[in-house]
Amino acid sequence: MKEKNILIHKKCPYCFLDIANDEAGFLLNTDGARFISPALNDVATPKKDLPYVLFWNAMGVPEEQIDADRIIIDNQILTELNQELSTAGKTLAMKKYDSENYGYTFSAHEGAVNLYSNTMICPHCHNTLPQNFFRYDMLMVGMAGSVDSGKTVYISSLMMDGYHVLQRKNLTARNAAGSSGDRYYLEMEKNADLLFRQGICPGATSKAFRKPIFIELTYRIEDRTYPLIVAIYDVAGELIRENTGAGRTGFARHMDGFICMVDPAQMHLDHAVLTQNMPDEEQILQKLRILSQEEQISYQIQSNRNHKQRMDVGDFIKDSAHSDEYILERKAEMIMDSIRSGLGESLLHKKYMALTLAKSDKLEDIGEIRSYPASHLLFDREHVEYGFFNMEHHFLRQDILSEIFDQKVFRLQRNLEDYKASSLFVVSAIGCETEIVQDGAGEVTKAVGKVQPIRVEEPLLWLVMKYMQERGWLD
Repeated sequence: MKEKNILIHKKCPYCFLDIANDEAGFLLNTDGARFISPALNDVATPKKDLPYVLFWNAMGVPEEQIDADRIIIDNQILTELNQELSTAGKTLAMKKYDSENYGYTFSAHEGAVNLYSNTMICPHCHNTLPQNFFRYDMLMVGMAGSVDSGKTVYISSLMMDGYHVLQRKNLTARNAAGSSGDRYYLEMEKNADLLFRQGICPGATSKAFRKPIFIELTYRIEDRTYPLIVAIYDVAGELIRENTGAGRTGFARHMDGFICMVDPAQMHLDHAVLTQNMPDEEQILQKLRILSQEEQISYQIQSNRNHKQRMDVGDFIKDSAHSDEYILERKAEMIMDSIRSGLGESLLHKKYMALTLAKSDKLEDIGEIRSYPASHLLFDREHVEYGFFNMEHHFLRQDILSEIFDQKVFRLQRNLEDYKASSLFVVSAIGCETEIVQDGAGEVTKAVGKVQPIRVEEPLLWLVMKYMQERGWLD
């Protein structure tokens, strides 16, 4: 009996356009193989992939940084190839349905030489689709936060040691990248390995849209299994603030949820070591003079909400100890405001938000934080063995963090009311002090001592849990 092809439509995780599984093309790696047939030789020769180049150019990546020479097979190329092979009396190339993952494979052979690929690409932007893309649901998560809030280090810490922080007795995580040879994924894996083995932190994200990280999670409850692909987008804060336009700036509308990272330097701490190296008033005024037009408008809107005609220097410079904290916090709040304005109220109600204090090791020994009852639960480094996290402690942690946000980061928590669901978290991707050191490539940030992440409650897993609960998978 002939196998029935099932038609499936999904949204491309790069350009966010609709894709049918029978429209997907293929990325090939021939390792220099040659054929007698001129048609096969032509197809197997790398060429400039114009849709791929145009997409990443629009995302802000210079053309010289794009791996433009690729071997691509799409439906049109396949049709033209088979027309030439048929005319020459050769064996036709095949696009075959794969019932296991609801995708397709490509194959062509001549004598003992074979071409084969199951690496599918989007027919619109030619980006590589993750493994099992048409088989499993996908949760799209956007990393948000001001500059130096720790988004990129958070992802590297997540990936290190085989996604150790996500592994449980009933939960497994693995890399789901469509192409193991992709230069960006190799760079991210290298960053994760350097962080794990040598404590070297990755650099900050450039102002360009970057490829998402794909993770395949499989959650098991008794005899039931729930697989899910998670796509994590590490995007510079500038692109969040430019969220309302076309092309690269519209990505936030497509996210299912966000992890918004808050740097401890944005907290109001009276005795924290974080306030000891604040810049002087002249430096702060210089920052104020170079604020972008969007930032100035945001400040003026906030001023109007507070029934003031205009904002002056006094609004920013409260006193010499806290002025820079205030500016930094306004930048973090601006990220939240930009998500709100870019999505609109109707879309905001459909999104999850995990508001997360990053670099929590900086808070671990501060008396102001330790004074909160049961605050030691926030800095637990013990690995959770079963389930998403320890639910007995989860709601207690929420109560503690709600007090801390109300009293120490009071402007941000009020942004959570209009989301479908929200929760508060505290993490440290490294879990120890860092220092600037010199290596062969120049200055790098390196952990002082052993990397010991504080991730007793993982915001990403909370998003996964809410996504599964909404679909009735955990009932």
